Amino acid sequence: MAWSEVLVGAEAEANWRGEYAAKQISLDQLFEQHVTGGQRIYFGGLHVPNTVVNELLRRVREEGLSGIDIWANWMNGSIDLNLMDVLSPDVFRYHTYFAGPNERAGFGRCVSHVPVHFSDVWSMLAAQNLDYAIVQMTPPNEKGYCNIGPVGFVPGGVRSAKRIIACVNPNLPRVFGDTHDYHVSQIDAFVLQPEALDVVPVVAPTSEELKVAELVTERVNDGDTVQLGIGGISDAIGESLKSKRHLGCHTEMYSDVLVGLQQAGVIDNSRKSFMPGVSVGGYSTGSQRLYDYINENPEVQFRSYNMVCNPNVIAKNDNLVSINTAVSIDLTGQVCAESIGSRQYSASGGQFDFVRGVKHSEGGRGFIAVTSVAHTKKGPVSKIAPILAPGSAVTSLRNDLQYVATEYGIADLRWADLETRAKRLISIAHPDFRAELTHEAKKMGLVI
Repeated sequence: MAWSEVLVGAEAEANWRGEYAAKQISLDQLFEQHVTGGQRIYFGGLHVPNTVVNELLRRVREEGLSGIDIWANWMNGSIDLNLMDVLSPDVFRYHTYFAGPNERAGFGRCVSHVPVHFSDVWSMLAAQNLDYAIVQMTPPNEKGYCNIGPVGFVPGGVRSAKRIIACVNPNLPRVFGDTHDYHVSQIDAFVLQPEALDVVPVVAPTSEELKVAELVTERVNDGDTVQLGIGGISDAIGESLKSKRHLGCHTEMYSDVLVGLQQAGVIDNSRKSFMPGVSVGGYSTGSQRLYDYINENPEVQFRSYNMVCNPNVIAKNDNLVSINTAVSIDLTGQVCAESIGSRQYSASGGQFDFVRGVKHSEGGRGFIAVTSVAHTKKGPVSKIAPILAPGSAVTSLRNDLQYVATEYGIADLRWADLETRAKRLISIAHPDFRAELTHEAKKMGLVI
């Protein structure tokens, strides 16, 4: 049954236990009765049912299960991608819209990237004619509702699939959200599969990252609402925000550093213009401290990505400070945050959604924050480049960019012409690369 076909009433809420027991199946029964070949399956992202995914890959390779298409993103945990070594795309294909280490290891084999903004994930999944959503959920509560945990991209897959299989994991946090609870009567089968959540350690920031954080934090005011992206710079900025007061939070990723700010009272959401009183997030992955904090915490509200990453919704937050990072930025302000040349590394995620949304926030400020140099096997490379490397994905458009920050300063690109942009970006590049960048800018006709 599709979730929308069931009207959950008081009687169903009171008498769910027998139905829950009757719908429980084993891992073998899942593949004997449901995943038998030729299905299009959604597995969610981050907190995926690793045991089921690995069993699927094993059966595809060793038992001839074929015609499987799956959709997911950034599968955390121990996915045995070696099982994909000899698979052909007509036998098994994994379509991902955000890559982590597991996906990157599978590119060029059976993993392919789907370019999509997080705000459009629900619409993208609705177009896939999904047979199953097989996702982790909490055990039912006293009224018979399971919860999908802190994963805002999952509702689009669950509500688009013809059938729902819940992999019940008591370690998954139960969160408050707009589309996160599903009644036993709305779910087709349950596989009881406890799994440890992936714990992502917080890495200490570098001195360069701390300097970037210091410069950005100077432009954050008490009472602002913040959005932080992924990575060391975002974590460093979060730490430096401890000097602020009465901050709000509306963010794609609700991270460990935001937990610290909220526990310390720095984030109290008291001055937010949109959804005051609560932090709004899309997803969480991190430490056990993070999982414990968000579990049944009404002060942190998770939303599906078609809401939390919707630029029109983002713009409802007055004085929003959006902070994201990048792989490379060219001298006109084009941002690549997801590929290394033509090699897909991560994805667009919600960066462009927030770049566009903050542009229309009353008093909003948008930052792309990077350290000036990438340290590669071939030596240091300037992240501010004359042009993006061939094949690079343009994640955020130069027309929408406002501030670019490095450890050497902040360049304001809003309404600046190309020559001014190039000069301002060169001024915050690493000193060792400024002469070369100026030379290339003149050759390109950007600087007279």
